[in-house]
Amino acid sequence: MTKRLVVLLLTAAGFTTTSALAQDWPQRPVRIIAPFGVGGTADIVSRFVADHLSATFKQPFIVENRTGAGGAIGAQAIAKAESDGYTLGVTNLTTMSLVPVIAPKTPYHPIRDFTHIAYIAGPPVMLAVHPSTKVKTVAEFIEYGKALGRPMTFASAGVGSDGHVMGEAIAAALKISVSHVPYRSTVQGLADAAGGHVVFSTLTSASTSTFIRAGTLLPLAVTSSQRLADYPDVPTLRELGHPSLVSSTWYALSAPAGFPRPVATRLHAELSTFLARPEVQKQLSRYGLLPEAMSMETFNRFVASESARWKPMIEAANLVAKE
Repeated sequence: MTKRLVVLLLTAAGFTTTSALAQDWPQRPVRIIAPFGVGGTADIVSRFVADHLSATFKQPFIVENRTGAGGAIGAQAIAKAESDGYTLGVTNLTTMSLVPVIAPKTPYHPIRDFTHIAYIAGPPVMLAVHPSTKVKTVAEFIEYGKALGRPMTFASAGVGSDGHVMGEAIAAALKISVSHVPYRSTVQGLADAAGGHVVFSTLTSASTSTFIRAGTLLPLAVTSSQRLADYPDVPTLRELGHPSLVSSTWYALSAPAGFPRPVATRLHAELSTFLARPEVQKQLSRYGLLPEAMSMETFNRFVASESARWKPMIEAANLVAKE
C-alpha cells in the first residue's frame, strides 16, 4: 500500500467520522448562554434561536442567562465551557468588540477563545427620553440638556456595554453633558428610564420598543443607516448630521474555541437558511433586528474590524480601564 493511498484512506475515515458526528448531533440537550438579563435583546435573540433549533434538531436548546460586567461574565462562561458541542452562546458587539478594548485584562480573547458560528441580527441603538421632558426632537433634546444646569443622566446595561459607549459617543457628537447610570440588565435600565429616574436611555430598538409602544418612552433618533420600517417618523442620527454614529448592536451565535467544526458548519447552514426566510425577517424587524448573511470566515474578520472601529471612540471618552 502506497503512502499516498494510506493518507487518502485516513482522510476519508476522518471525513466519515466528522460527518457522522454532525449528522448524529445533538443527542442530548444543548445550552445557550445569554450574557445579559431576561427581557433584554440578547435574551430575545437567544430564545428566538433556541426555539428554532429545538424544533429543528428535536432536542431542547436551553437558554441560561449569565449577567454582569457588561456581558463579560457570560462571555467568559462561553469561552471556558467544554468544547463538546453542547454549549453555545450569544455574543455581541459589547462582549466581543467593546469590553476587551475597555478592559484590556478581560479574561478572554474575542477571536482565539471562540468559535463564531453565525451572525444573527443587529438592532440599532434608540435614543429615547422620558415623556416628562416634553422633548420631541434631537434639537429640543440638546436645548433641554443645556437648560438643565447639570449633566443629563442616561441608562445602559452596564459599564462598557454598547448602550454606555453609544451614550458617550452621542453626547460627544451632540456636545451635551451627561452622567452614565449603569444597570445590571437592560430591563432594569429601561424600567428606570420609563419611570423618569433617568433622563434618557441609549439601549437597542429591540428592547426599547415595548416601552415606546406603551408610551412610557419617546424615541428621538436611531443609529441605523436608514429609518426603521416600524418607526418611519424617527430620524437616524446620520441624517441629522452625525454619520459616525451609524452602528448596530449585532448578535451572533458562538461557541468555545475547539467546538466541533462539522457541527458549527451544520448550525451555520441551518441558521443562514432560517434567517433568510421573509417571514422570519419580518418577525425580527418588529424588534428592529436586521439579519445579515455572513460566512463564518467573514464574521470573524468583522469582529476584529469592529474592535478597531470602536477603539478610538472608547479612548476619546476615557473609558479604557487603567492597568
